[in-house]
Amino acid sequence: MSSPRRLLLPFCDDSTLIFAVRLRNLLRVAAPEADVTLGCYMPEQALSLRQLQMQLPEADYLILSDEMLIESVQQGYYDGVLTSRVFRSLTDFLRTPALKHLRGRARVIGFLGGLDFFPDRSYANRIPCDGVFMFPRREVEKFSGWATKQVENDSNLTAPLVDFGHPTFLEPSPTPPANLETRRDIYFFAQAISPLTRRGRLHVLEAMVALAEANPDRTIWIKLRHLPDENTSHLHREKHDYQGLIEAAFKSVPPNLRLTACPMQEALEQAALGITCTSTAAIDLIREGVPTMVYLDYVDAYMDPMSAAMRRIFEGSNVITSLDDLLHLRHGTPDPDWVKQMFCPHDLGQRVLDMVETLQSRSASASSG
Repeated sequence: MSSPRRLLLPFCDDSTLIFAVRLRNLLRVAAPEADVTLGCYMPEQALSLRQLQMQLPEADYLILSDEMLIESVQQGYYDGVLTSRVFRSLTDFLRTPALKHLRGRARVIGFLGGLDFFPDRSYANRIPCDGVFMFPRREVEKFSGWATKQVENDSNLTAPLVDFGHPTFLEPSPTPPANLETRRDIYFFAQAISPLTRRGRLHVLEAMVALAEANPDRTIWIKLRHLPDENTSHLHREKHDYQGLIEAAFKSVPPNLRLTACPMQEALEQAALGITCTSTAAIDLIREGVPTMVYLDYVDAYMDPMSAAMRRIFEGSNVITSLDDLLHLRHGTPDPDWVKQMFCPHDLGQRVLDMVETLQSRSASASSG
């Protein structure tokens, strides 16, 4: 069988769109001749026109209904469907034996959506897939063992192939950005639902005001996940947005404290330092060689399940910071062993293609046998 050349990458919101764009870039490098198609899955569409135009200015994507997505898989219009969200209709399809074992259908490979705050849920959502990409590195063996036990208890399941990686979690360059020493801007990367409470968000906002007041020669940017009127149907709908909190709780803020909804890459190219609480932005910062602070001691953190999960994931990273270190801009250097566990080699695009080819070949052999 020839190498896979027809690939569909569905998306529905900002995080899945960023995943799809990044993976498409890797696949194009690995196989320039491949037909890599992005598809907006309308049943869960939660993107504004601004977000679509920012990530896909050429509007080079398909519109996918639920029926179109399933037909694409069932009829084998693509060799592989690569998705960071395993939509319910895909799960139902892959749990139906008569459909699961169709010879000519597309193979479905599921990736994690980002930092895996709730592993039990992500495991269960991805077990029906033909292939799965996991991280950190130790999760590959852990998930494989778990999947084997599930298959033993359910004859309708087949253990997926498992590999390591995610297009956001590529190994950092050994050298920092050339202009890092001359950068002055500090970015706080907001997350939609964490901190969870209004008090927790006000606490973080007050820390950003304090940083702005103590560093008048720097610009402190609050990088919004989305604008207040965007993503109102998002799975993770934001409450207590920072723009609204500033207007409601402060008579004035320092002029060097500013809000932005710029593209992520633009922020990464300007940041001298990045701060976040529970956002995957911490991974983006480390990958791009930007000094990183993960702050988890905000007010009401004990009420926020993402705080404990973030602390677990970043244990040993050397980037979790105290409030005192945050206010004095004292940051650590990411631990090399932790980085090796979390970040994957840059050959990810080729390994994805290899997995699709292996899955297709395996299906053809099983059918002919």
